[in-house]
Amino acid sequence: MDDRHGRDSCRKNSCLRGKIVRTTTTGSKFSVTLSSSLAALAISLGYSAPALAQQAEEISSSVQETGQAPESDSLGVIIVTARKFEENIQETPIAITALTGDELQARQIDSTVGLDRIAPNLVVSQGQGVSGNSSAGSYFVRGIGQLDFLLNTDPGVGLYVDGVYIARSIGSIIELIDLERVEVLRGPQGTLFGRNTIGGAISMVSRKPSRTFQGEAELTVGSFDRVDARVQVEGPLGDSIAAKLGVLYRDRDGWVDRITDGTTLGDEESIAIRGAISFEPSDRVTVDVIAEYLDSEGTSPPANVVQIVESAAFPSFVNGALVGPPCVPPPSPLDNPACLNSQYEADDLFEERGTFNSFQSTEVLGVSATINWEVSDGLTIKSITGYRDTSAVGNRDGDHTPFVIQNTSDTFEHEQFSQEIQFLGSLFDERVRYVLGGFYFSEKGENLSFIDFPVVSFQSGGSVDNENLAMFGQATWDITDQLAFTAGLRWTEETKTFLPDQFITRDVTGAFPPGSVPGFRLVPFTVSEIDISEVQPMFNISYDIVPELMVYATYSEGFKSGGFTQRIFPPLPAPPSFGPEFATSYEVGFKSTLAGGLVRFNGAGFYTDYADIQTIVFRGVQPLTENAGDAEIKGFELELEALPADGLNIRAAVGYLDARFTSLDPAVLVTGVNLDSEFPQVPEWSANFGISYEIENVGPGTLTPRVDLSWRDGVFLDAANTPAIFQPDYALLNASLNWESYSGSWLVSLFAQNITDQSYIVGGFADLTDQGYAEVQVGRPFEAGFSVMRRF
Repeated sequence: MDDRHGRDSCRKNSCLRGKIVRTTTTGSKFSVTLSSSLAALAISLGYSAPALAQQAEEISSSVQETGQAPESDSLGVIIVTARKFEENIQETPIAITALTGDELQARQIDSTVGLDRIAPNLVVSQGQGVSGNSSAGSYFVRGIGQLDFLLNTDPGVGLYVDGVYIARSIGSIIELIDLERVEVLRGPQGTLFGRNTIGGAISMVSRKPSRTFQGEAELTVGSFDRVDARVQVEGPLGDSIAAKLGVLYRDRDGWVDRITDGTTLGDEESIAIRGAISFEPSDRVTVDVIAEYLDSEGTSPPANVVQIVESAAFPSFVNGALVGPPCVPPPSPLDNPACLNSQYEADDLFEERGTFNSFQSTEVLGVSATINWEVSDGLTIKSITGYRDTSAVGNRDGDHTPFVIQNTSDTFEHEQFSQEIQFLGSLFDERVRYVLGGFYFSEKGENLSFIDFPVVSFQSGGSVDNENLAMFGQATWDITDQLAFTAGLRWTEETKTFLPDQFITRDVTGAFPPGSVPGFRLVPFTVSEIDISEVQPMFNISYDIVPELMVYATYSEGFKSGGFTQRIFPPLPAPPSFGPEFATSYEVGFKSTLAGGLVRFNGAGFYTDYADIQTIVFRGVQPLTENAGDAEIKGFELELEALPADGLNIRAAVGYLDARFTSLDPAVLVTGVNLDSEFPQVPEWSANFGISYEIENVGPGTLTPRVDLSWRDGVFLDAANTPAIFQPDYALLNASLNWESYSGSWLVSLFAQNITDQSYIVGGFADLTDQGYAEVQVGRPFEAGFSVMRRF
């Protein structure tokens, strides 16, 4: 049977050490096709074309003699499920980056925060917006994402764990433990993955329990008093059942010192427990159940203040009404600690002078069940059921001074349930492969924000109750052995409700009616509702010029759901709503496997028509989400992986984005956003490079030194492009030294991150008119550590 689509790769017994290699041959073309491209790539890597070509010839000879590429001399084949079927990544016409769990570990990537170090045009940041909670994630792909953490704001990049959608920013920073692989899909994925994937999707796939009893224990120690301890055991519980149980404990200090009370921001102590059961009641049915629990406590995400405008409304009130001369009139003396002025701007980002409560916590319980029923050779039914319950608390001293300018405290309760059914099949001797399905999602949650300003305090937020229903289908037709056409369609119906619970708790100025505080409502305590219905098509055509080179073109559409304004001040008669945003993408790309499997070189170029963009703007003292206008995004990505010599692996990627507003709503223009404004959190250029070399016979094992470099162009961190929270271009350099015994029983690692101790920021907030300050989130400084793992 033709293995062109990777359907039977593992069934043909060619899965070696997690790598899947081809079992079909293509004659002499396997080694000599595209020789001019190979020579150019070899020269660019600093290796002679003849040497690399000689390795390709050796692999070609092995393939012709044995029907199988030597596992140690080939990149192997990566199998992904981006289109719901198992496919070779090189034969999947989607811009996608995929790494195995072992590869993530080698690159020191232990959570989703580090994924932007390996995937082009991806930006991930932690401690989203003004959440005060480190589990809040912000994900951007190709310039589209989410800046706010609220229940009423949806992501632009979909996050999936074993097929289960993670709906909210809080709890979306995921530990990458015990993974088979992670897939980063770029471009709208609305047909198969649904709404809120207009930038792309990140799919994490767990390893299944082994049917052989085994386990591993790992201890890591490092900078900032870091201690990680992990243990995992797995094995059979019977002839048809296997199970796995793992526990992770982590404790480490933060990296921004609060000099007012001796604490640090960024402290973390957490425990995670994960169990899995894999059951095969028959040859055609498999059941996989996973349960996980996380309990984490610590202090607020590391942040600091970089600008204070004492003439702004709130600093003027503090200096004038609460202190008086000599702090008024401005400029006030910089040597008087009673005056709120630029003396409190951070000279050192790693020393902070806030006083408000910095406690944060996150508790997550998740359960999922996946059932695969192979009804016949041509039809499989798959069910994915997911439940997730999240509770979190976040506290933040926004101005990071001893004064009260803005303090926020958020409580977050969220519960979600999802059910997906897929019918996967093939027709006409597998020349047509299809997936049909239905998806149901419901969520309930409450996010209350307690906000202190110098002139007023109030409770903001409220509760949501949302439902989503979708039907979808996609089919791929192999018109010839070289030409394939794919079409898909998804219908989505959604209802979203919001019950605001917002009222004044303290009024210093007497602006509200006598006797009405506490309790004066900022918006009526009534339910608001919106209904959304959308249809998203997708069309793709791919062509194998030769077996080692595929080109493709894709048209796709997607939308990010609308919602309600959650932050309201001053009072309004009803919470304003905002509509969905839309992306229409045109993409062309290529995927090539060169030098007999020694080189993979892939690329994609795209144009995105981005409409009704949801942007955070200021109305008074509150950051609100509004549909700002339209934009166009153009760009490309290139990815390369090569084995230019025995034991030497090189991986590199570059991404380019040109994102520009084409029109803006007049009401948005007055907030400081204009047609020349740059997109927040969207670098024009980004790149990464990694190199490792495996040295044999170092004691009874192998020693692998590794160096990874990631670079990002300068970015503004808010929509108004506030200069104080602009991050210039910077690079992060990481390195590790890993020794593994030949038996695989021992793995010892020395590692260092941010070796040059680069100072950088990953997020920001600014209101220079009323609140009078600009705040930044501080990136991790240099840190090093040591880990040892014992497998048994």
